[in-house]
Amino acid sequence: MLMVGCLWIDKKVAAIIVYFLGPIFLSKGGFLLKALYKKSEEAYNMALENSEDLIPEDDEVIVKVEAAGICGTDLKMYQGKYYKYNLPIILGHEFSGYITSIGKDVKNLSKGSKVTGQPAASNCGQCNMCIIGKTNICSKKNRLGFEQNGAFADYVKLNQRQIHVLPDEVDILSGALIEPLAVVVHAFRKIKISPSNVIHVIGSGAIGLIAMLVGKANGAFVSISGLSRDHEKLSLASKLGADLVVEADNEGSDDVIMQHTQGNGADIVLECTGTAAGVNTGLELCKASGQYVQVGTWSESLNVDFMKIAYKEIQVMGSYSHTKIDWLDSIKLIQKKKINVYPLIQDIYSLTDWKKAFKKAETGEKVKVVLKP
Repeated sequence: MLMVGCLWIDKKVAAIIVYFLGPIFLSKGGFLLKALYKKSEEAYNMALENSEDLIPEDDEVIVKVEAAGICGTDLKMYQGKYYKYNLPIILGHEFSGYITSIGKDVKNLSKGSKVTGQPAASNCGQCNMCIIGKTNICSKKNRLGFEQNGAFADYVKLNQRQIHVLPDEVDILSGALIEPLAVVVHAFRKIKISPSNVIHVIGSGAIGLIAMLVGKANGAFVSISGLSRDHEKLSLASKLGADLVVEADNEGSDDVIMQHTQGNGADIVLECTGTAAGVNTGLELCKASGQYVQVGTWSESLNVDFMKIAYKEIQVMGSYSHTKIDWLDSIKLIQKKKINVYPLIQDIYSLTDWKKAFKKAETGEKVKVVLKP
């Protein structure tokens, strides 16, 4: 039992009150909510602090965060290696939860709905990219965890346009991985693919393993490479259906890929690390007139042998972030059991244990580390 004011109430009842009425009580000086702030550009300058009152505007909703994944970009911010964001700010843009409060103009959403949300809260709607539907590369977009407060918190506020209701078939933890899945779905829109294709994925992080899963869902032969220290993640890739796993830092690793393609190279390469080594290896392993998609990103310029593109007439495409259709398709892929992202979640920490969570994510030992407020 807990004492609230002068009343004793059951702990379960207290939890329900916090869950559904937290934002209301908070605005009146009641419950103190927590959020993980990046305080400055300096490495590791983050702190768990009391968050501001969350009261929705007319077209906004408040979501009680149930799960929030640590992304590679979150790690770069944590390490002081990424600078394109506002300060101070609550990090986190991969999440799922339940709606607890809605503004008066919100349509087709209700309290208690299980949801996830697109990071982009708004874009300019006027630039050339917005006009042709490429809102993902609008230079004036506002995103959770970058330009506005994100989901490493008890609650997060979103515009109703960002919200996607999760069907019953999508569990709450898998819902937190819709965002990285949408990144990969967007990348696959760039290519022409058939079941006879050989796809090579470079990188054994969350994006790399999801790319492997999407490739297999399309019926292709999929190989994936990582480093020898990524043995556990490559083993998981094999269990989840990868046709071939390769430790790229072992001698002769490129030969293994070439042998499986009769010396031609892969029809499609998806580079998911953003490193110079990954890019150059990808261009080397891509067959003549093959398709290469740059999915991984890096904060600094890379030294790349660009002549491989010319000599082999490789079709090179960049892929960044996602649009609404990518989210809709990602949800359907999980709902229809075409993709199972749940096994990628290998560690879950409470928000109060965020330091342990980030240290674990920093080791690169696990595919996805999730915070659970």
